[in-house]
Amino acid sequence: MGYIINGVTKTITLTTGTTSVSVRDVWSRWVDWFLTSDNSKFLPAFEQVGGNDIDASQGTKIPIYAFLVNGWKLRPQEANHTLTVNDGILLVNGGGDPFLNTNGAYTVRINYQQPVQAISFSSTGGSSSTLTKEEIREEIDNNSTKLLELQTKTDELHKIGGLSQTNPATTTQNEITAGTIKIDISGNGETITTLTRND
Repeated sequence: MGYIINGVTKTITLTTGTTSVSVRDVWSRWVDWFLTSDNSKFLPAFEQVGGNDIDASQGTKIPIYAFLVNGWKLRPQEANHTLTVNDGILLVNGGGDPFLNTNGAYTVRINYQQPVQAISFSSTGGSSSTLTKEEIREEIDNNSTKLLELQTKTDELHKIGGLSQTNPATTTQNEITAGTIKIDISGNGETITTLTRND
């Protein structure tokens, strides 16, 4: 699975042989690209929410929702094939198709394998004891904390991506700053770039 990311054409092209796309992976690879060299001069391709643990012991997570923004699209490889999209939900902010047609006359079928997570609650108690008002309140407070953490992380991504009008992101050769967030840039800038948060 590989990607060619072009900030000028706002296109993420899937490389030859790529027949499946992990929404988490394409978003992560775009973030890596965006933070490399001067790629942050291009408008962001994604807004993302979700992916947080609901109950780590049960392995339940909020599905990732990745929204393509600013006119960005994905282009399948140049071949007849079925492309499987999994590991999250890929959408276009405001609606529309996240995929462009191939340049050649190829037939590409897209198979969305969306995560479905059913969460149930039994109010009858069943074989377990009934929750007290205090236990319900504690669970609500715990989930509120998780939602606050998710909002904080989303706000930080918006700042780093230059999407916050009140905290514009500034990138120099050695540092990315956005509000109180500081990220050191090291490496040779050609074969390796290391980003280290330092705030």
